[in-house]
Amino acid sequence: MHAISSAPNISSHRLGELLERLAHFGRTANDGLNRVAASREDGAARDFLCHWLRHQGCRVCVDGVGNIYGIFEIASPGAPVVLTGSHLDSQPGGGRFDGVYGVAAGCEALASIRELARTHSQPISYNVGVVSWTNEEGARFAPSCLGSGVYAGRYTPEFALSRADGDGVTLGNALADIGYLGEDASPRAVAAYIEAHIEQGPVLEREQRVIGVVEGNWGTTKYIADITGAASHTGPTPMADRRDALLAAARLILACRAMADASQEQLLTSVGRLDIRPNSTNVVAGHVRLYAEFRALDQPTLDASCRHFEQEAAIAAESANVTVELDRVTDRRAGKFDPELCQLIEQVAADRHYPAMRLNTIAGHDAISMRDVCPSAMIFVPSAGGISHNEAEYTEPQHLEAGATVLTRVLWSLLTRRHPA
Repeated sequence: MHAISSAPNISSHRLGELLERLAHFGRTANDGLNRVAASREDGAARDFLCHWLRHQGCRVCVDGVGNIYGIFEIASPGAPVVLTGSHLDSQPGGGRFDGVYGVAAGCEALASIRELARTHSQPISYNVGVVSWTNEEGARFAPSCLGSGVYAGRYTPEFALSRADGDGVTLGNALADIGYLGEDASPRAVAAYIEAHIEQGPVLEREQRVIGVVEGNWGTTKYIADITGAASHTGPTPMADRRDALLAAARLILACRAMADASQEQLLTSVGRLDIRPNSTNVVAGHVRLYAEFRALDQPTLDASCRHFEQEAAIAAESANVTVELDRVTDRRAGKFDPELCQLIEQVAADRHYPAMRLNTIAGHDAISMRDVCPSAMIFVPSAGGISHNEAEYTEPQHLEAGATVLTRVLWSLLTRRHPA
């Protein structure tokens, strides 16, 4: 493992100021965020980020799906890049740290590294960059992690740009409207990717640890179920004659919960959204679009749950006399992050006397996409009460500082090690 002989020191004040400035765009009355992907609020946050990066001397580029890269050419214009970052988009009524912390911590790392590089006498082998990925949350455009998915080759740009929100607006049109349908080439020679993130769960706080070394991820499968029956009057239509799409949806919701309850915490399921038409109190629902997801650390468990859900969909369709069409929009396999990077994160945390532990992420992140491209890893910091995707989301300032410190020192260690010619 590479020795860390010298390392940059971060500015906690600058980090806090970055987070506060970014929280301004889409801030809610309860100090949360409503900044869904490619909205006007997202565009304003992107403008601020690009201005900040250019002021730091970074080369800024925006690719064809709106991913923003700020590259500090600390070695040479053609050198490979050590990349960090996360995302700026939020859930509707979400928190101000989810994703944004990884971007702000990456920016602070770049600024600190830039300061040290001015006086550092040893050769630096890599450039360093920060990225803000498009549509990580998937709240407006499904599936999630679209920007990093395109970069990693999981999706084509055409597929990503054609995704439409509930009003029929495509991601491509929305990005064009805010000026972020870019034409720049994305950096391809990426030597490593490190993402800092809030945990979004209770484990670190419960175990009184400051740094989470993320070893791997739970697998996740998401479905969109289109359930089609027939709209009819809720008064004159006999119960036996109804083709109630909402009845089939209700049965699927209960089936998802029953599967999770039977798994002894090995499977997590959820139905988080229903789009109902015509959505009137005295009309039998003619169509329901249902969004279901399944998560498990063990891939065979996840695969079995998906087969069971598809069987339940067929049963629900027959019992309610409706049709159910399933679209499997996300199929993220369980997997592991780079073991050498995990070891380096653990070493840096120990050097700084930050209590650390290994864990797996249940939530999806852009780092999972990047794992297909280059050695990748994640650093978690505690979430107060385990709360996330909620305006009450919070992480203590000293924990934010600790995570940014570990990120910066890990990046510095990677930048100053030699790479093959």
